[in-house]
Parts: sequence; C-alpha cells; structure tokens
Amino acid sequence: MKSKKRIIPPLRKGASDQEIIRWTRKQDVFDRLEAGVSELVEDHSDLDRILQEALFEDNTAQLNMRIPPAMKAVLSRLARQRTTDATTLARIWLAERLKQELKT
Repeated sequence: MKSKKRIIPPLRKGASDQEIIRWTRKQDVFDRLEAGVSELVEDHSDLDRILQEALFEDNTAQLNMRIPPAMKAVLSRLARQRTTDATTLARIWLAERLKQELKT
C-alpha cells in the first residue's frame, strides 16, 4: 500500500517566532522534507561566521527557558565551583555545543 503524500502549508514570510514554533510542532519534519517545504542544509559556514562574530558582541538578546529545579541546582553548584554564575556557565556551554553541532 502506497502512503499518501501530505500537503504541508508553507510557513508565511515574516512569521513571528511563535508562529514558527507552532508550525514546526504541527508539521512532522519528515513530512516537511518529503513535501519540499523544508530542506537539509549541509553547509553551515554562514552560521560558523555568525557564531564567531557573536563571541565579541554584548549579551543583549534574551532566551527564557524553564528547567527542572534539580537541574538548576546542579548548574548553580557547578558554576560556583568554576567561580562564575549559572547563567554565564550555561552561555559558555551553549556556545561550545553550537560550535560542536556546526562541525557535524
């Protein structure tokens, strides 16, 4: 039996972050790839450049996220051991992970 190809509505230009989140949660990634509304990008050189430039920028953008209290306690404890605060340690780890992801 042949599976029916789903029609995925494209994301509108200028969509807000909330609209993008809602759209990606509603549409399965494999269905989006098959329908041609999403694509895999192998070349991350533009993101590498942006990340490199970001290392010298002020921390003005904000990312709010909720984590379990136990995770925050561990993060805070590790940060104190490194004589920094939890937010700084999380930012460092995020930057390191972004570099790692862009290399793969």
